[in-house]
Amino acid sequence: MYSTTFKPRKFEASCSGSGWGVWEISSGNKIESCVSRIHALELMYKLNGWSLPLKLK
Repeated sequence: MYSTTFKPRKFEASCSGSGWGVWEISSGNKIESCVSRIHALELMYKLNGWSLPLKLK
């Protein structure tokens, strides 16, 4: 069952010239560099307080 509680997005995962990373949306600062897209998505979900989709578990 899915949760109906809305949790705003504070962090985003994106790819830049230096590779994948997680950025804070409000300040635009890079929080952490990541070795892969999956690592960036896992970190973004954790920082936003979201549950990982089954595909990433």
